[in-house]
Amino acid sequence: MRIPYFLISAILVFVLAAAGCGSKIPPEVTDRVSWKGGFKTLQADPDAYAGEFVILGGEIVRIENLADHSEITVVQYPLDREKRPQPEKASAGRFLIRSDSFLDPEIYEPGKLVTAAGEITGAQKRAIGEYLYEHPVVQGDLWVWEPRETSFPRFHFGLGVGKTF
Repeated sequence: MRIPYFLISAILVFVLAAAGCGSKIPPEVTDRVSWKGGFKTLQADPDAYAGEFVILGGEIVRIENLADHSEITVVQYPLDREKRPQPEKASAGRFLIRSDSFLDPEIYEPGKLVTAAGEITGAQKRAIGEYLYEHPVVQGDLWVWEPRETSFPRFHFGLGVGKTF
């Protein structure tokens, strides 16, 4: 029995589309997550969760390269199932990402979305204006997300004659 070409084509398109839907964060990283609680719980007492492996994400506010490490201040946003931050949803606060390597400010610039995976090492107080704010600190790896392209439907329905100016 011969398989129709359209069936083979449909299966091929489905397989290729499904392959493109995977997360940017490797499974070996997501499998290490040991704490899956909410950010507000972590924010309330970061030292209680020291040593736990988490995945957090948000929007970069500031980057600072020091002599022996780099730190990125991030406004937290909930993550989607690909672990991409969702800035359209409400933030629960801020956190710091600490890296032992140099992080180029042109790559990790304020306004970009980032996901961090690593160990909670406690908290660090930083001033936001005159307010002393306690930031949970995550030591680990990070991924920068490119902006999603806004796309319009590639089809439309309409009747009649129109004119574009």
